[in-house]
Amino acid sequence: MAAGGVGPASPGAGRAGAAFLIAACLLSATVARAAPKTPASPPRFDTRRADAAFAEYARAGSPGCASGLVADGRLVWSHGYGLASLEQEVPNRPATIFDLGSTSKQVTAAAVALLVRDGKLALDDDVRKLVPEVPDYGRVITLRHLLTHTSGLRDYTDLLSMQGRREEDVTTVADALRTIALQRGLNFEPGTEFRYCNTGFFLASIVVERASGRSLRAFAAERIFAPLGMTHTLFMDDHTLVVPGRATAYEPRDGGGFRLAMSDWEQTGDGGVQSSVEEMALWAAALDAGRIGGRALTDLLETPGRLKDGTPLGYGLGLFLDTHRGLRLVQHAGAWAGFRAMLLRVPERRLAVVTLCNVGSADTSRLSLAVLDAALDARPSPPAPPPPAVAVEPARLETLAGLYVNEHVGEVARVVATHGGLRVEGLGVDGELVPEGGDRFRSCGERLTVTFEPAGARLEVTSAGYGPVPVPFHKVAGGTAPSPERLAALAGSYANPEIGPPWIVTLPAAGAPRLTLPAGDAADLAPVEGDLFDAGWGLVRFERDGTGRVTGLAFTDRGLVGVVLRRLP
Repeated sequence: MAAGGVGPASPGAGRAGAAFLIAACLLSATVARAAPKTPASPPRFDTRRADAAFAEYARAGSPGCASGLVADGRLVWSHGYGLASLEQEVPNRPATIFDLGSTSKQVTAAAVALLVRDGKLALDDDVRKLVPEVPDYGRVITLRHLLTHTSGLRDYTDLLSMQGRREEDVTTVADALRTIALQRGLNFEPGTEFRYCNTGFFLASIVVERASGRSLRAFAAERIFAPLGMTHTLFMDDHTLVVPGRATAYEPRDGGGFRLAMSDWEQTGDGGVQSSVEEMALWAAALDAGRIGGRALTDLLETPGRLKDGTPLGYGLGLFLDTHRGLRLVQHAGAWAGFRAMLLRVPERRLAVVTLCNVGSADTSRLSLAVLDAALDARPSPPAPPPPAVAVEPARLETLAGLYVNEHVGEVARVVATHGGLRVEGLGVDGELVPEGGDRFRSCGERLTVTFEPAGARLEVTSAGYGPVPVPFHKVAGGTAPSPERLAALAGSYANPEIGPPWIVTLPAAGAPRLTLPAGDAADLAPVEGDLFDAGWGLVRFERDGTGRVTGLAFTDRGLVGVVLRRLP
């Protein structure tokens, strides 16, 4: 539901996952399940390059991935790596079923679009028309807002996590609706900002159910999956459901080995699709061929959304819209529990890549782009390679290094000078920044660009995952801790009835303040500046009155902005 690998209670540890981070093909309308089990490779496609990209997942005793390349309407290459079940020693195969996480969002958007075509919905309908449980904020929130991440609603996955709900716990549709109904504030005015939000797509599943009279699982089975021959694909809305051929998901364990990382959350829409490489290849083909609702439906999904002021987004309906090597790239990642997913499409070249993994450390964007690049290089007249990196003086790199923060986004980025370049820890990339000239850098894989102000006091990040407007981060001194007296004043219990049970801040005998959430998950609060601290999965700012007494804290992450918890007596 949100970005993975950020902490045990992070709302970012789920379906959105890495999904809002931008990390390529295409199928025939008539292949249904006719793709061969061991398909022939396209001319000159170097399968060794694909195998090399997945080498770390082909080791004995490791979970791994399955991947497939679709070209001109056929699944022309597919392969499994590692084990689908460590316990049973069952290998991953192209037919293995995985949880797609947020890659599911495009299917939910297609279901809504079908109901729009049927005349049962309009994208500019008020969501409260069908889901009155959504509070009246005095502003209309439309279905279009839900499907373009511009609603301003707080992310329900974050909220449930903050209540102490773990991924392995059972949570229901009623739990999510109840939590959404409790909220009294928005992250921003609807339509004025892009901010990745699972709540919108979860509510879309309720809209589909109430408009059609059938659950999203039943509607998608009848109107989408069955017509395409995706007979093993479904929305998982019952944690007790047995799904034959499904992989078990894992996370690496500190010190070596793996631990189980499965989820029993029952909400769908923002995630929940269980499918395979073979069957998602059929879905990719259907989008290009217009087999679901006609070509007009695909065009609708791939049309960039817009903010209230007309600014275009790098997001359609359930799909990120980006470029790679000068080509249009349509994609969406997914991350939920220990599952990771990616579907990339390059419509101009009729290419698509599906990569599904059952280990939480897998970077499906990087893996899919490796397959895509091998496919692009195998085609006549490939696009010109990107220009070579530009050298930057070491002294200039040292000037740009430091700690940068954006409190509204809820993120901290640490920029480190390396030999000839920069490395960033944060911004969802944790990797090298390649100089492009002047004070402009890009991440490897072209997922985002970073532009520094000449004095190095500020940087701006541009990527589809952050929306259409460059996001500014200002440089801070570098984590100087407040005085012992000011730190001591932070200890206590903090609560907000919209969130749930209290959060506890303690001050160990030595070290940083420690924040403990209701389920027992804890994080050391690293000082950023003044009363602002980094929890690793969001920012915490303590609030004081005129006498310096701590009265509360405000928490911000990707799904929640400035949610205030008052200090209890």
